[in-house]
Amino acid sequence: MLSEEMYERGIAFMGQIMGEEWVTEARRKHAAAVDAGDPDRSDFSTAILFGFMFQRPQLSLRDRAIVLLTNDIAQNAPAALRSHLQVALYAGITREEISEIVFQMTQYCGHPRARESDIVISAFFAELDKKPK
Repeated sequence: MLSEEMYERGIAFMGQIMGEEWVTEARRKHAAAVDAGDPDRSDFSTAILFGFMFQRPQLSLRDRAIVLLTNDIAQNAPAALRSHLQVALYAGITREEISEIVFQMTQYCGHPRARESDIVISAFFAELDKKPK
């Protein structure tokens, strides 16, 4: 493991955003990776991305979330987009701003990728709206 401290910071940080269920699943996946003898990828993402990069002071979490969304749209990465939408909402980005980000990206990565992103985003918000408040 890169750093137990950074790993735990990453788990705690993402737990704030994604909830306790996410933490439980992340720890389960990590334990399975350790059992399989290959924890490096899981450790790297949690420790470096969540425990270090996301917490650097040079950009706000809001700015980082915008970078994540634009990257996911440009690369047509629907699974990443779903999880990064949660980060964006936690960071204070509104639904209207997310729509505007997709609209802006239409000009840079094309209508098909923006359309696919709209489908993912609409499904994400439909599921979110069904959850009890």
